[in-house]
Amino acid sequence: MVTGEKAAARHAAEQSESCCPVCLATAEGRPECTNCRWTLEGPTVLGALTPEIRRAFDERLASARRRLDLTAAARAAGYPGRGEPERLNRLEALLRRGPPQPTERDQVLAELADELTVTDLPELLPDGVVIELGPRGLRAVTVRNGAEQAEATEWPWAELLPGLPDSADETLFCLAGGVGDRTARATEAREPAALSATVDVLASRLRGWAVPERLLARLTRRFPQARTLYLPPERPEPGPLRHAGGFTTAVCRGAPDSDDVLLVGGGQDGSVTVWKLWQRAPLASRKLHDRRVTCADLTEDGLSVVTGGQDGAVRLWSFAASGRVRVLAWHDGWVNALRQRGGVVFSLGDDACVQRTVLGAAGAAGDVLARVGWASATALEVTGDGRVVIVAGSDGASLWDGRNGARIGRLTAEHEVACLALDRADRLVALGCADGVARIFTLGAEGTAEAELGGHTGPVRQVAFGPGGVLATADDAGTVRVRERDGTARTVGTHPDRVRGLAFTPDGRLIGAGADGLVRTWPLAGIHRTDSDKGGP
Repeated sequence: MVTGEKAAARHAAEQSESCCPVCLATAEGRPECTNCRWTLEGPTVLGALTPEIRRAFDERLASARRRLDLTAAARAAGYPGRGEPERLNRLEALLRRGPPQPTERDQVLAELADELTVTDLPELLPDGVVIELGPRGLRAVTVRNGAEQAEATEWPWAELLPGLPDSADETLFCLAGGVGDRTARATEAREPAALSATVDVLASRLRGWAVPERLLARLTRRFPQARTLYLPPERPEPGPLRHAGGFTTAVCRGAPDSDDVLLVGGGQDGSVTVWKLWQRAPLASRKLHDRRVTCADLTEDGLSVVTGGQDGAVRLWSFAASGRVRVLAWHDGWVNALRQRGGVVFSLGDDACVQRTVLGAAGAAGDVLARVGWASATALEVTGDGRVVIVAGSDGASLWDGRNGARIGRLTAEHEVACLALDRADRLVALGCADGVARIFTLGAEGTAEAELGGHTGPVRQVAFGPGGVLATADDAGTVRVRERDGTARTVGTHPDRVRGLAFTPDGRLIGAGADGLVRTWPLAGIHRTDSDKGGP
C-alpha cells in the first residue's frame, strides 16, 4: 500500500516531469532537492491518499513556491542593500498565486537583511585580474589600487543564458531563482570561452541568486587559486526613463538630505519637467518659455529650478514649494548658459552680457555684471562662492570677478570652446573644444592646458567632473568618454543621439540625457564621493 504523503510527493514530482515542484531543479532521485531543500519524499503515513492529506500537502507546496518566488523578487529588486520598492511591487506580480501579504514580504526582507551582517563586505574590487558577476552579466577586468586599468570585457546574461525573458524585470527575477508561471527551469549559464587563463579574484554582487551562484561555483572549481568574495549588492539596472518630447537641455543634482537624484529637462516647446531618478512619472512639469529651453540649473535646496530660453527670459520656478514662477532677467536674444550659486543667478546671452540676479532681492530684472564680447557668449561656469565667473566661446575662455565684473584672467585655447565645467573643489576647469578635445586647466594658473581628453570625432558638447577629478565628455555623435584619476581614458558608451546633459550621481554613476529624450546610465567602478567633493552631480 502506498502511503499518503509519499503518494502526494510522487504525484507532484510526476506533474513536474521529475523536477522539484518548488524550484524546478532536477529531482535526480534524491529525497531532498539540493537547490531549495524541498522534501521530495514525505514521511511514512499509513493509509490512502485522502483529500485532507492532499489538501495539507498542496498548502505546504504552495507556501514553499510563494516563498521561493518572493525571495527571488526581493533579490531582483536590490535587497539586501539599496532595494527599490517600486521594482519589488512590479516583480511581486510574477509570484505564483499572486502578490504576498505584507507580513510575508516583511519576513523575507528581514531575513535578507541579515545576510549583510554575516561578513565584512569590501567596497572596492581587490587588485589583480577580477571576474565579477553582477546584475548585467559577467565582466573581466584588471584592477590596481582600486581602479580599473583598462576597459572591461563583458558578457551579458542574455549571451550566457539563452532564452531569458525580454523584460528586464523578468530577467532579474529568473536569475535570482524565481519561477512564476514558467514550466521549465532556466538552463545553466555557460562559462565564456575567452576568460583569462589566470584569475586572481572571483567576485559576486549577487549573493544568493540561484543562477549566478551556480556559475560562481563552477568558476571556483575552474580557478581554484582565485580568491572568492562577495561585494555589496549593486542597485539593479533601472528601467529606461524617456522624455517623449526629447531634451534640449538637462541637468541633475543629488537632493539635499536624501539619496534621491533630481533630473531637470527642458524641451523644444518651452516646457520644463522634473523627475526623481529612476521614477518614470515626473514630479512636476510646466511650460515656462515661449520657445525652446536652452539651459537650466537646480537650486541648492532642490526646491526650485532656474531656466533660460530662446525667448531671452531667465525664470525661477519653485516647483516643490509654492509653484510660483517669476522672471529674474531678460537678454536680447537667446539665453545661452546660466548657473545658480549661493543664492545668485548668473546668466549669459546672445547679447554678450553676463547678468547677475540675487534671489529674493527686490526687482524683476538682473543687473549687467560684465559685457564679455560676442566671441565669448557660448558657455558659462561659476565657482561655488560666486567669486569667479568663467565665460567662453570662439576666442577661448576668460575669467571675471563675480562681484564687480572686472576681468581677472584668461585660459588659452587654440580652438572654439563649446562647453565648460568646474570640479567640485573649484580647482580644475575643463574646456570642451571644437576639435574634439577637452582641455583641463588649474583655475587661477596661467599657461596652457595641463591635461587633455581626446578620442572624439566631433566637437565636445558636454563636460562634467566627477568625484576626485574624474572627467566625462560627450560629442555630437553621442560618444561618451571618461578620463580617470590616473590619466587613462576610455569610451564608456554611445548614446543614440546627441547628449544634452552629462552628470555624475552621488553613488558614482554617469548620467547622460539625449536629444531623443532617453536617459542612460553608466556605472563606473571605483568612482565614489569623498569628503572633499562638494555639491551635487
